[in-house]
Amino acid sequence: MARRPATRIRPEIMVPADPRDYGYSPNRPRLWHGMTLAAWWRMSRGQWVNRHHIRPGLFASVTALALGNSLMAGLGQLVHGRALAQVRIAPDPVFVLGFWRSGTTWLHQLLSNDPRFTAPTSLQVFMPESFLMLAPVMRRLERLWLPEHRPMDAVSLAADTSEEDEVALAVAGAASIIRALAYGNLEDPRVTWDTDALPPEDLEHWRRTWIRFLTRVQYRAPGRQLLLKSPGHTMRIGEVLRQFPRAKFVHIVRNPYDLAASYLHSSEAMTATQTLLKVMPGPEEQLDGALRLLPEFHAAFERQRGLISDENYTLIRYEDLRRDTRSVLRGVYDDLGLDSFAALEPGLDRMMAARRGYKAGKPALDPALAARIGHEWDEYFRRYGYPKNQND
Repeated sequence: MARRPATRIRPEIMVPADPRDYGYSPNRPRLWHGMTLAAWWRMSRGQWVNRHHIRPGLFASVTALALGNSLMAGLGQLVHGRALAQVRIAPDPVFVLGFWRSGTTWLHQLLSNDPRFTAPTSLQVFMPESFLMLAPVMRRLERLWLPEHRPMDAVSLAADTSEEDEVALAVAGAASIIRALAYGNLEDPRVTWDTDALPPEDLEHWRRTWIRFLTRVQYRAPGRQLLLKSPGHTMRIGEVLRQFPRAKFVHIVRNPYDLAASYLHSSEAMTATQTLLKVMPGPEEQLDGALRLLPEFHAAFERQRGLISDENYTLIRYEDLRRDTRSVLRGVYDDLGLDSFAALEPGLDRMMAARRGYKAGKPALDPALAARIGHEWDEYFRRYGYPKNQND
């Protein structure tokens, strides 16, 4: 199949991208430094048309490290390939669903305190094809390649904190919406979370990449159930169930006003810190994209919601989880038939004690933007019962 050429950047809608605006050193590694040469090529081919906007030093450093990652990936397959071939992902995973900034990361980390679960770690998703060989070294060098907290908030990062497998898909070269952070090429059909829209060869590559990564994670935690979090999975329920027909899902939603403010800040921070370009879309472009995104996202979920049996699905609110964390999590266990909530409690107590005093940011929205959100996200307000009043 012929590849669509990369879209030329439109300078008139772009603004300078400076990671220092978000406390991120220009010399710190980006997501793309964990790629192999094959993955790097899949993402970067065709970008010659935008060469004047690419940061040459960053591009060169990703290319150089891709060589090493490729060698380590090959060595890992040589050393572990036979054992990996025997691994089966069982039981089917538990999935955390929800739009970006709706509380999915926090919920994922809370549930990860149950020792019967295993979740992909930061180290694993940032080096999805080479972590089997590099993990011991990279764990010791954690502070050299991993910032202490995320660029968009105060959530701490460590090599072994739970992370979303969507990052692993993007870094391994598969189709993912996260690829838009690198070059901003939203017109590329592989910059998507909608697997049903992929050409057959890209869909097959996506499936192989996802299952290969999950197999490696399972290999490092035999006998434990995978706990996965990726907002993108909310839109690809059909594909998830094709792979894992007995999967369970916990879906978290959030007040749309708070969700919008948090998402807009996060989108700007992640783009500024992870782009390979000297420029990024301006605030108006990012706002228009964000307001289009959520209705499309949840419309796709609602079309597929009926594929999930009721006993394998539960819905919670972010606000309820913050107000009474333990009670809401106990309800999740009851609704999904997860055995023994007591197994979660010791780790949950430690995490809640460590976070005591933490307050999530709540950026203000100007009235015009709030009105636009109320209009364009009307279905989300109605579906999940949120009032159109910023003060409620």
